[in-house]
Amino acid sequence: MTRPTIFIAALAAAAATMSFPAFAGEAARVSEVRYSDLNLASTDGPRALTSRIANAARRVCTFEGDKSVSSAMQARSCTKVAIARAMPQVELALAHAGTRVAENSRLTVAAH
Repeated sequence: MTRPTIFIAALAAAAATMSFPAFAGEAARVSEVRYSDLNLASTDGPRALTSRIANAARRVCTFEGDKSVSSAMQARSCTKVAIARAMPQVELALAHAGTRVAENSRLTVAAH
């Protein structure tokens, strides 16, 4: 291989190993979900928190502009992953409901 070919191959390999946000050119998107107003010990509290997480995931995974089917599928996949990644935080919040640990009362939802 010639020197330029090796250089191009090395650049391609480096690009393949990089981590990009859900949509190239977009900054990582994060949303904070607050739940201090919810009673997580009730039956409605966890349901409301889960709904807030889903809404936040849709917000961080929806990108203005591209309305293609491919973009919609990427947004749906991103939303599912964002919700799944937030669920351990929800479980921890439910486990600490009514304690001083729960005083933080916020979770983070991020686009992948």
